[in-house]
Amino acid sequence: MLKDKTVLKTLRLPEETFEELAAWAQKENRPFDALVADALQAWLEAKREATLHESLEAESEQTRFDYDEFWDGVEL
Repeated sequence: MLKDKTVLKTLRLPEETFEELAAWAQKENRPFDALVADALQAWLEAKREATLHESLEAESEQTRFDYDEFWDGVEL
C-alpha cells in the first residue's frame, strides 16, 4: 500500500506497459498507484540484494588465497 508520504511526479510508460499494469490492478482489485508502487519497491529490493551479492563476491575474490599464499612464511 502507499505510505503517507507520497510525491506526485509524471511517470512516462509505454502504452502497452500501462495497459497491462492497469489490467493487473483491475484483476487484483487494487489501486493502480499501489500496484505500481509495490512493483517498483520489489524491483528496488531485488537490485539492492543483487548489488550486495556482487559486493560480497568481489570481496570474497580479493580475500581468497591459494595454498602457497596462505602458508607462505608459516613455519611448523
